Amino acid sequence: MASFPPIYNPSMPFQSAVLGGICDGKKVTIQGLVHSHCTRFAVNFICFNNDIAFHFNPRFDDGHVIVCNTMQSSKWGSEERTKHMPFNKNGSFEIAILVLGHAFQVSVNGQYILEYRHRVSYQSIQSIQVNGDVSLSVVTFTGPSFQTHMSPFPPPYSATPNYTQNPFMTPAYTAPLASCPPVFAGSMAPKTQKGPMTIYNPTMPFQAALQGTFTKNRKIIIVGNVPYGADRFHVNLLNSGSRNIYLHVAPRFKEGALVRNTQDRGTWGPEERHMSYMPFVPGQQFQMEIRNEGGCFGVSVNSAKVFTYVHRLPGNQIDMMEVAGDVTLTYIQF
Repeated sequence: MASFPPIYNPSMPFQSAVLGGICDGKKVTIQGLVHSHCTRFAVNFICFNNDIAFHFNPRFDDGHVIVCNTMQSSKWGSEERTKHMPFNKNGSFEIAILVLGHAFQVSVNGQYILEYRHRVSYQSIQSIQVNGDVSLSVVTFTGPSFQTHMSPFPPPYSATPNYTQNPFMTPAYTAPLASCPPVFAGSMAPKTQKGPMTIYNPTMPFQAALQGTFTKNRKIIIVGNVPYGADRFHVNLLNSGSRNIYLHVAPRFKEGALVRNTQDRGTWGPEERHMSYMPFVPGQQFQMEIRNEGGCFGVSVNSAKVFTYVHRLPGNQIDMMEVAGDVTLTYIQF
């Protein structure tokens, strides 16, 4: 079962990619507090095309009901209403939403509440949003990753990135996840550990030496957030002695491009820009994985393979990584 770093004390309204991708068996758990003046709040599962696959909407101002619905092409469908209201003003809550092949199943504070059958393919879901009169303490994603399932086909990508916000809410997630003290806040785990090195909430720009070199089948996992208004950021894999950059990955939002390149002895090679879609979105969290596949690098974002990049220099000479630009990081493992 895949597990991803919890998101602690996010700003509201909240928005994040579904870490590990959406698939049968994925579970999203949301813990928080209902404000004393709460009228309603909502949890939305958002598709690539901005449709809302699942709208979960407790309403105190409409008869103390929970409204569930789906929005397609900016049009709401028929409402499904549940009169049992498990939420209380000034009360804490834990919402667990389990994605199954036929429906979403929702429990609140450990009690089963409802089932909502899919009206659109759940495999098109890209992100989750929470808004309204609540504050959140932690959001977690658990369950299978769609690395072992059939991935949804990515949407077409235009030269102008689609940053359209869902009409139900305003721009969302903006803060790094540093308000809850992590195990190794802004520092490395002890060097005596035998497993992968893990760093939480690192200071930007980020730079670290790898344990050994980046040999075949080694991977780097980066979890972060792209702020609204971002221009660009980059990830470099390099050699600390020569300073050659073996892999340069640079999302450039104003250009609508995901640039890949290599710098050898101070000179950049030809850029690679082709892609089917832009996997990074301002205002959303992401999980990026870079793997040395033995003649090329394989790069995935939110568990969907985005591109491969053939080695132009020997990949096993990489011993250092850098991340800089318009991005905040919450978790790195290498």
